[in-house]
Amino acid sequence: MKNSLKKLILLLCIFSTISFVTSCSSRYIKVVNADAKTEFGITMTTPSQGMFFVENKKITGSKSALEYHNRIANSLYNDYGPSTDKRFVGSTNARQLKFITKDKTYLIDITKLNDRTAMILFDGNNKPSIVYNPKNYEKRFLKNLYYNKTK
Repeated sequence: MKNSLKKLILLLCIFSTISFVTSCSSRYIKVVNADAKTEFGITMTTPSQGMFFVENKKITGSKSALEYHNRIANSLYNDYGPSTDKRFVGSTNARQLKFITKDKTYLIDITKLNDRTAMILFDGNNKPSIVYNPKNYEKRFLKNLYYNKTK
């Protein structure tokens, strides 16, 4: 009995870890050539930072989930926006986002995301990240961009 309980707890821990890691998965972030064109997109270069709230309209989702995403996005914009020369904060209907760092260029195709809504973070120096859960938006923004704004 104790052995099977330990196995169950171990499996739950493994599943939780995998779920967390894939929730901010980078499989949709592709390394591309710097002169690659975007189709109805936005290009951001180092040292600029960005917090983009995006929606993949090809994916159906619940109205309440979309409203929650928008409410959190608007709240973060009101608290940390507006956009400046060094940092973009806001929602966009762009289909692709291109980020150019010193060494690499990354492309995110919003239309290929598996979730209806997401937040894309770019700290100006590293590979961008995708956050799907609106409950994590502010925490990830503060960790990745806000507290690192002087670097």
